[in-house]
Amino acid sequence: MSAVQSHLKVFAEVRHYFDIDRLLLDLASVDSKDRLSAMEEICLQGVLLGKPPREIARLCDINGKDPGNVVSQYLKKPRDLIKMLLNLSEKQTIPYGKFSFLLKDYRIKGSDRIFECVDIWQEDQQLNSVANSYVDRINFQFLEDIELYIEKFYNLINHKEYIDAFYTIFDTDDYDNCVYKFLSSHGYLNIVIALYQRLIESWIPRKVEKWEFMTTLTCLGAAHYRMGNHKIAIDYYHNCLETALEIDDLDNISGSLVNLGLAYYSLENYEKALSYSRQGLEIAREIGSREFEYEEALDYSRQGLEIAREIGNREFEAHALNNLGMIYSDLKEYQLAIDYYHFSLEVKSKLCDPQGEAGSLINIGNTYRQLEKYEQAISYLKRGIEAAHHSHHNQFEANGCFNLALALESLHHYSDAISAYEKAFHLYQQMEMIENAEDCRKAITQMTK
Repeated sequence: MSAVQSHLKVFAEVRHYFDIDRLLLDLASVDSKDRLSAMEEICLQGVLLGKPPREIARLCDINGKDPGNVVSQYLKKPRDLIKMLLNLSEKQTIPYGKFSFLLKDYRIKGSDRIFECVDIWQEDQQLNSVANSYVDRINFQFLEDIELYIEKFYNLINHKEYIDAFYTIFDTDDYDNCVYKFLSSHGYLNIVIALYQRLIESWIPRKVEKWEFMTTLTCLGAAHYRMGNHKIAIDYYHNCLETALEIDDLDNISGSLVNLGLAYYSLENYEKALSYSRQGLEIAREIGSREFEYEEALDYSRQGLEIAREIGNREFEAHALNNLGMIYSDLKEYQLAIDYYHFSLEVKSKLCDPQGEAGSLINIGNTYRQLEKYEQAISYLKRGIEAAHHSHHNQFEANGCFNLALALESLHHYSDAISAYEKAFHLYQQMEMIENAEDCRKAITQMTK
């Protein structure tokens, strides 16, 4: 049996759910000179079964530095032909998880139950035409919107299908619209912890599952960190670092170091915070893409070190720069902190990371407030609050409103300050951040005496 035949067998069950032969014929009719190759057909069958590219790569023994990206390349032509078949715009985004929805006319009768999560969304939006009414995203708004995903998640764990459970709530191909992002952005951190704690209870990951396992550890650490459980967060970040070192995963080594730096900063252990953040930044600059050069030198005046290196892993680099800004802010090196925040903002802008930009803008604004430059503080804080609101990051928005209220109060603009405190109060209450909400209530009470 050839490798291609073997891989086709992996996704043979697709024929129970889709008339794949009719689909392939229709795709070929769109452009008879550009038929799908065997591997393109295999990868298309994989996503129709709900498998993310990284999982398809694992099942098909696709190796290399980034096997998930190899699968994504194989899926490029099928995606383009589907757009042509359904008369969609060339600019239309089609996340992999929505292929089965778009091609529902090719489903085998009686197989619809496995697609109920997507179809319930279809009913809610009252979509009648795939071609004319398709929208890019499932926009979760309430906890009820994710109930089916959570149910599927627990069922998969009960059947020891840990990888499938992981990708049910963490979608690497449509991260902005996945269950984890919704829960994290809206402050449902207790749910995040319950889900991921259940996932790792009995999961002993194989080597090909280490990335997903490390991501789970990182998500647990991040949730505990945001809830103020910094020592617990450190334990998870250390576990992630140990796993990354075992398999020489520089991306996760760098990310874990950066996360440890932030956690130690929150414990006011500045020596360890600086050490971990610098290590993470150095590794981040050594790895990843080489499309841009980071020519500007960053002023490490106290360390006598100039940074003028090629950008490597820009996401971790942005986090490391932001962490250093927070550390120097606490050390009252405010102008140096602002410099780091600006460098972090620049990297996040290149990454098209609106939530990250919101965080940097709010940090810059709050630092100007600490410098008693209130007009500049208010300007940056308002920009950050707007960015956080539009990118649905409730905690950033709440923090921005609280700091804006402090700045307005310092200028004796009490009415506007109370409005900002009230907005922060409601957001903190919604996220069950009781201590923060209480701080807002006390501030309002003090001003209205």
